[in-house]
Amino acid sequence: MGCALSTTPLYGFQNLRSFMNYKVLLLLVAILNTNLFSQSKFPTHYIPDRTYSGQSIFDIINVPVEKIDIGLWSIIISKEFDNSIDVNYYLNKLDEMVVEINRMLAGRTRDFDKFGLTRMFIYDSGIWNNNQPFQYDLDDPLGHNLSTQLLSTYIDTRKGNCVSMPTLFLALMERVDPNVIFRPSLAPLHLFCRFRDRQTGDVWNVEATNQGSPARNQWYIERMNISQLAIDKQSYLSDLTKKEFIAELINILASKSREDKQYKKALKYTELALKLSPNSLSALVQKGSLLAWIGYEKSQKEKLEKEEMKKLHDESEKYIKKAIELGWQERTKEAEEKYLKEVNEEKHKINSKSN
Repeated sequence: MGCALSTTPLYGFQNLRSFMNYKVLLLLVAILNTNLFSQSKFPTHYIPDRTYSGQSIFDIINVPVEKIDIGLWSIIISKEFDNSIDVNYYLNKLDEMVVEINRMLAGRTRDFDKFGLTRMFIYDSGIWNNNQPFQYDLDDPLGHNLSTQLLSTYIDTRKGNCVSMPTLFLALMERVDPNVIFRPSLAPLHLFCRFRDRQTGDVWNVEATNQGSPARNQWYIERMNISQLAIDKQSYLSDLTKKEFIAELINILASKSREDKQYKKALKYTELALKLSPNSLSALVQKGSLLAWIGYEKSQKEKLEKEEMKKLHDESEKYIKKAIELGWQERTKEAEEKYLKEVNEEKHKINSKSN
């Protein structure tokens, strides 16, 4: 999954007063229609199980969604990616961060306080994060280095992308209060979050690559060329369940296995992702392209019967066709070049300020 860097103005909370003024900024953003998407697929109460006992990512199938902890399963994905990862080490890191966030909260119980101070901990430089805020990784804007998409890498380097950055935000919010309605959402090659304030009824998108600033649905639609079909099918801009979100992260494992030419292993990951999220566009396209590539590889090494070649071709086409019917569009070279230009401009601004 590639990433898109937000180009809207950056808003930082330099102190508690500016944090409270964040609400004023929201008045400049078109609040989402709370009835736009059905909320019936979400449990009314979550009790996440954060215990690590050697689970594999494949064990998530049997975990009830109300017990899924995004932090735990994201780190399990890191472990699956790199077996040297110490899962409990990173779980402790997350817990330590939340101890500090709770100290900042000082007994405040409103959803907006929990959201705002978690945002402040992540992005604003201060004693709460040892003056080392988490930032967007401008050196790998397309996420070519798959390891940078892992939550563990983001925790280590404090430089992330549109996969790892929303993952950390979700993992911390879940630990602060698992029942605050803070959910992942999806745009083409991009993950972000959506916050629903239970006290006020306000709803807005949270752009994790832009210091947790609010973003309108229309901004994503126009900037990422999202079709009405994809919106109608709820392929993009819809709240994701925890299993649907983890399915998107599993795509990292499928991509790594594909890079390592372990195509059967990559297929197993895509099949797991599709069990968790049957309409995941990334998993559908990944599986379709894998089947096509397997057919090509086999044809180079052995003589395949026409019937077997046709079967692989038809299977590949089936998954790609389903993705297209759900609103998937291949990213154009022009869109990628435009994005890279924006990243270079942002890097230039940062370098100019530091000199």
